[in-house]
Amino acid sequence: MNSLRAVLQKRYGTAEWDAVLRASAVVAALAIYPTWRWPAVAGLVGFFCVTLFMSGPITVVVPAMFEPLLMLTGRIYPPLLVALIGVAGNLYMDNINYHLFGAAMNHPRLEKARNSRLVRWMLALFQRSPFFAVWLCSWSPIPYWIVSTLAPMSRYSKRKYLFATFLGRFPRVWFFAALGLVVPVSSQVLVTYVACAIIVGFAVLVLRRARARSKGERPCGSSPLSSASVTQQLPFESRSLELSRCRSV
Repeated sequence: MNSLRAVLQKRYGTAEWDAVLRASAVVAALAIYPTWRWPAVAGLVGFFCVTLFMSGPITVVVPAMFEPLLMLTGRIYPPLLVALIGVAGNLYMDNINYHLFGAAMNHPRLEKARNSRLVRWMLALFQRSPFFAVWLCSWSPIPYWIVSTLAPMSRYSKRKYLFATFLGRFPRVWFFAALGLVVPVSSQVLVTYVACAIIVGFAVLVLRRARARSKGERPCGSSPLSSASVTQQLPFESRSLELSRCRSV
């Protein structure tokens, strides 16, 4: 029982990836009986889980990877049903991102960027019509991460933020799901594109994490903490001794 509790309480990766894994596990558990009773539900469960994955951090690395999946799924299931499930996954991750982006932008290390002229100008522009800005970015080619950052920074209502996202995302998702029925592209090409996009996204994320770990390693190798984080917590004399000891190793 304790081991199960430890597994459930353990955080896997970043907060956003942890939310993706937990939501996927909950959906998979709840879908056991419907999948056994109606086998066609299994595809929709898998689509929802992949939607969470594609609405997470990987969208910044590999954009335009969700649309081919929508076109492919729209050939198997009714486009309206695909739109409802796809938007549900999007809104779940947007809710997570609202808190994560807000916490990240309020971090002391980003104070300089937060107070820059460009960010202040964008924030003032966003506050003129925040609902319209979120709605516009949720369906247009304008990067959605812009409003995902500005909304929590301006303390814009999360309910209005998600509602504006729904109004913009739903017709866009339905359009691409219905487009799969008429676009002259084979399903094999769409599957190949989605698979390659996922592989590339994973590869980039793994490389970035490896680089971050290598930069965070302590030069003298006696502690997993970075030397910068350690020395900032020591008085001036102790810092001098610590740095001289690391150079001598």
